[in-house]
Amino acid sequence: MTGKERVARTLTHRQPDRVPIYDKFWFEAERDFRERLGVPLLERHTRFDCDTAPCAQPQTIWELFDMDMVEVAWPDFRLRFSPPEVIEETDEWLLQRDGNQAVLRWWKHKMGTPEHVAFGIDSPEKWAAVKHLMTASRERVRWDEFWPLYRRARAAGRYVCFATVEPIEMIKDVLGHEIMLRSMIKRPEWIHDIFNTYITVAIEMLELVEAEGMVCDGAFVYGDIAYNTGPFMSPRHYREFVQPYHRRLFDEFHQRGMPVLLHSDGDIRLLLDDLIDAGVDFINPLEAKAGMDVRELAPKYGNQLGYCGNIDARVLATNDLERIREELRSKLTAVMAGHNYIYHSDHSVPPSVTLETYQAVLAEVRQAGRYD
Repeated sequence: MTGKERVARTLTHRQPDRVPIYDKFWFEAERDFRERLGVPLLERHTRFDCDTAPCAQPQTIWELFDMDMVEVAWPDFRLRFSPPEVIEETDEWLLQRDGNQAVLRWWKHKMGTPEHVAFGIDSPEKWAAVKHLMTASRERVRWDEFWPLYRRARAAGRYVCFATVEPIEMIKDVLGHEIMLRSMIKRPEWIHDIFNTYITVAIEMLELVEAEGMVCDGAFVYGDIAYNTGPFMSPRHYREFVQPYHRRLFDEFHQRGMPVLLHSDGDIRLLLDDLIDAGVDFINPLEAKAGMDVRELAPKYGNQLGYCGNIDARVLATNDLERIREELRSKLTAVMAGHNYIYHSDHSVPPSVTLETYQAVLAEVRQAGRYD
């Protein structure tokens, strides 16, 4: 069975030959794995480099580990594509103003969430002055990176996902979380206008990518909408401010026969019923340290929902193969009966995981995750 067939069956809750495999990696882990495998990174590869230059590689990490899915497209939703302006620099970090007029502090030599320092778009008036910049265009896709990957994935029988972001993720890059969430209470019309603008462009970018010939099998939609203790907002505010735009985007995918995998770190349990109602088919990565546990969710939601993740990265980082085997087998046992599980770590694979451990993890999944 090809990766495309395996994932397609799983996303529709039909029995594949085995559990599909997909994962994400911290930059430091990918760099180490590549060096050990003899396929090093071709260029300096950090978060802020990727804002201004493609990070294409001759082989992606997904190909190196023979995973079943790849992601393409990743439209860029910045207001301006100008290189980040360096405001201050030390040996450890960079303070930059980006194309959204946001000032962020980034680590220079490792991955991590940036510190939110300031946001230039902090009022309806300032938004009105830049709103015209948010239009669909070919410039928003790194074609030189994704066309080769798309063709290789098709030739190799991989399942290809159109990767994009949902409105919370888009707009926190422009307003920051605090301004965005406070404005839901104080300036709701403004927030609806921003959400409507961005989701319209997101749909137009899907149409543009398809018109170019890059037609995908499913959608991987990114958007962190929760802390490790619960969602950023109440279910009521989710339903009022976010769900209509989620539904618009997810409906576009479903009309094309594309299942929706939604990525959100944190504890999203309070929103699961509403996310299902909005059209989410699978959730990822089910962060274990935030209380997400597929052993509890699978019996509760049955075939209403599928799962991609929940293998605790803290357990992987012990490099204790017995503990890791127990983590894998207990969760595979709980969820495989529904034919709706894709292997994935519960976040990203950290650099403390050795190559030998990770190879053993994948071998265990390929063995314990078999249906026949």
